[in-house]
Amino acid sequence: MSFGVVFLVLAIGFLGLIALSKLFSSRSSKRQLPSKSVDSEPKPVRGDDLAIWPFAPMPIMTDTEVIFFHKLKNVLPEYHIFVQVQLSRIITGNSEKASERSFWFNRICRQSVDYVIVDVDAQTTLVAIELDDWTHNSKVSQKADDKKDKALASAGIPIVRFHAERMPSADMLRYELIQVIETY
Repeated sequence: MSFGVVFLVLAIGFLGLIALSKLFSSRSSKRQLPSKSVDSEPKPVRGDDLAIWPFAPMPIMTDTEVIFFHKLKNVLPEYHIFVQVQLSRIITGNSEKASERSFWFNRICRQSVDYVIVDVDAQTTLVAIELDDWTHNSKVSQKADDKKDKALASAGIPIVRFHAERMPSADMLRYELIQVIETY
């Protein structure tokens, strides 16, 4: 046999060994990846091992919001009133694509409205109400308010804003809200 043929056979054999070793290492590394089987243990999260988590109860509304809530209950006894409602509980993205719905959900998921007036069927949102105070004066808050207003308007839900320091009388409050409910 000539030197060239021997060299060619050795070179092909060497390349074959390299290819086989890569193939086997690729398969074994795939086997080592954590499987998503039912039996696998979830990765622990910080705090999971604590017997008691560092939480304490807090009021759901400020004192001013409680006063306004009672006023709402008195002037709209024929409707249900919910407080501190997440936008994602009253509006949803209406795209056919799940990725689009997820995108729009993320735009509103951490926003809430102070009050929601719901019809007697306990499912139809009639109007959202915000009780604005000095915290709504900053540019950041105003931008968030604009986003909230746009999201609700896009879903066909009116939003009415009252200023906490210029709270309307009971008669005026009922008149304004009934006007919105009847015309929207």
